[in-house]
Amino acid sequence: MNEERELTDALDRYGRRILFKEKLARAEAMVDMDAMREQARLLAQATDAPIQPIGRVRNYWRTHRPTFAVAAAVAIMTTFATLVFVKYYRNANQQQEQYSMLRRDVQAIKKSQNRILDGLSVRRKSLITVNPGQVAGSSFMLTPDGYLVTNNHIVQGADSVYVQSQSGDVYKARVVYTNRGYDLAILSVADDSTFRPAKSLPYGFDPRPSDLGERVFTLGFPRDEIVYGEGYLSSGTGYRNDSTAYQVAISVNPGNSGGPLLDAQGNVVGIISGKQVSTEGASFAIKTDYLYRAIEAIPNDSLKGGPIKLNRRTSLNRLPRTQQIKRVQQNVFMVKVFKHKE
Repeated sequence: MNEERELTDALDRYGRRILFKEKLARAEAMVDMDAMREQARLLAQATDAPIQPIGRVRNYWRTHRPTFAVAAAVAIMTTFATLVFVKYYRNANQQQEQYSMLRRDVQAIKKSQNRILDGLSVRRKSLITVNPGQVAGSSFMLTPDGYLVTNNHIVQGADSVYVQSQSGDVYKARVVYTNRGYDLAILSVADDSTFRPAKSLPYGFDPRPSDLGERVFTLGFPRDEIVYGEGYLSSGTGYRNDSTAYQVAISVNPGNSGGPLLDAQGNVVGIISGKQVSTEGASFAIKTDYLYRAIEAIPNDSLKGGPIKLNRRTSLNRLPRTQQIKRVQQNVFMVKVFKHKE
């Protein structure tokens, strides 16, 4: 019985192996191994394809990295320089807008033109074509014999300069000297045959520093007639700490440039020159001390009749303000600058 069972088991195992081999053969017959190998190869190529360009990019980067570094540095520097320039340009424009020179640009003042031309000879009239584009400002007497002071920015580039009194008298002025640093110009009307020297000036010129809070007043021509303004000295320096000027809390307008700034005793302590646009009532006046320095720098051959000597004594100190104004305004003149074609 045992031998029969062992024989049966052996035959059964042999039969199962035969069946397994037959199943394996059928499975191999159904699979195309060559096709699978080809698909595997193509898949491998597809997987490796992106790797090759990356390798080339890395090699290109290693080769040209110094060039890229220089280009990047130049780009950064250019951008930075552009930003700095734009900021500087804006600041420059803002500063220019904040400080305003108080000359008056006049387009048409036919009455004044006719008055001036009426004083010229017929021949001179026929040769002159007056340009209506003009500049107007203020000036005042330095000496009784016809020297006046105004601002350089008023007469700069002028072909001819005239001054007009409050009463309407017009005189042709000669530019004797200009100082761009102090923004001062010295004029003379002594060569005009219609000018008559005065006996004296009512005000004096005080070169000493004025005190903060000191009451001051000015007269000038922001309009075609003289205008009075008053205030006080608010700083010992001018715009952006300019040591040649005072800051004054006083209302001024285009046309006031070149007018006198006087203290309560009637001493000229400065010459109105400009104002700060962004701050109401912040005006500036060149100190009288720098007027003295400008006069000392005038070449002798530019003067006629000896050096300019300024009066240091005032006769206004005991007068009320209304009387002071009447005395001073006789010596304040409108400046009119013409550009003409000969």
